[in-house]
This record gives sequence, structure tokens and C-alpha cells, in this order.
Amino acid sequence: MAPGVVDSMPTIHALLRATLSVTLLLALPLAAPRAQDAEPEAAPAGAPQKARPKPKPKPAAPKPAAKPAAESPPAAASAPVHAAWPNGASSVTESYGDWSMTCTHPGEKITCIIAQSQGDSQTGRRKFGIELQTPKDGRAEGIVLMPFGLAIEPGIAFKLDEQTLGKGAPYSACGPDGCFVPISFPTLALDGMRTAKKLFVIGHKAGSSDDATITVPLEGFAQALDRAVALSG
Repeated sequence: MAPGVVDSMPTIHALLRATLSVTLLLALPLAAPRAQDAEPEAAPAGAPQKARPKPKPKPAAPKPAAKPAAESPPAAASAPVHAAWPNGASSVTESYGDWSMTCTHPGEKITCIIAQSQGDSQTGRRKFGIELQTPKDGRAEGIVLMPFGLAIEPGIAFKLDEQTLGKGAPYSACGPDGCFVPISFPTLALDGMRTAKKLFVIGHKAGSSDDATITVPLEGFAQALDRAVALSG
């Protein structure tokens, strides 16, 4: 199912307020073990021979001290978190790879959503879609649109590259284009999506034990999310 550029999902925004949600848990990778105190332990074995080379590194001490001083100015000049809102604009829509970013500013509050839709670009018919709001209180609320022909009761599951996310999510309602699944991604899952290549959304075919897997490319996801966060303030 190739990603196609189609219009946004107006009916999806109302379902973002639904009470049903799923918590996606992204396991942290194990930290690489570090060899600690390996050199200090070898020092006592050859104490008389290694006592003389100790003064040699002392003249080299000022050299590394000068390097961090030179590197500190560029580190302080980091990119600003906020981005200026275009004067007179009530909405901003931008594309980043396979993702789009839309922010609306009808009044004082700015609402930003990043999304991806897949379907037939010629007919404009959407078969799949996913929307995520900018994170708030450590979570990003959103919605997934799944195509018809899938079993409703099992819900859907998620994989990030080869890693399974959580226990799945239930359907909440169906509309003219498909059925909706409210989701709630923790920031840990969003961090994983920044570096992963693909998100897999897995449904179950009705009347069959076969899975129906939808591949969601993640190219441009990090840029779209960062831009949405910057504009939303």
C-alpha cells in the first residue's frame, strides 16, 4: 500500500476526545557494559615502574582543558525551541518526507498535528491514516484509520521495525472511509520513531487467521514533529 497525499481526516479530530486509548510501551535498549577500573587495578602490580610515567601526563593536562573551552561557544548557540508564527496566517501546512505537519491558529491557542495518509492518489480515496498531536504531559494523543475488511474484536497491534509495541489497541467506531483506533503514544515511543525506519500497524483479516500489515514509513517524522512542537510553542 503506497503512501498517497490525500486530504486530512476531519472526522478523526472529534474521536481524539474519545475515552478509549492504548498505552504503547517501548522497551529501552540495554546499556552496553563498561569496563571499570581496569587500568587502576593493573597499576599496583607494577608500582615501581609505573610511578615514573605518572608525571609525564601532567604537562599534557592543559591541552585537553583548552579544547572544551573552544567547544563551549557553539554548544551554547543551540537552535531555539520556539518558531515564529507567520504574520496574518491562521494555518500552516508543511511536508517532511512521508509526513505532513499542520498547525492551526484560529485564536490564542495553537493546535498542531503530524499525519500520514495512504490510499489512491488519483481517486483521492484514503485507505489508511495516522494522526498525532504534539506531546502534552509526556504523551501524544492521536487516531489511526484502518481500512474495511478487518476483524474488529482483536483490534490492531504495532511494531517499530522489529520491536513489538504494547499489547495492541481496540477499535472505537467506523466511518465512511474505515474504522478508527484512538491511540496514546508516550514520549518514549516517539523517541523510538525518530530513529526507526518503519512503523508496522497490524490488523487481522475478517474470517481468516492471516494478518494484514500496513507499513508506515518514518522518513521525515522527526522533522515534522520538531517543527510542530516549535510552532505550537
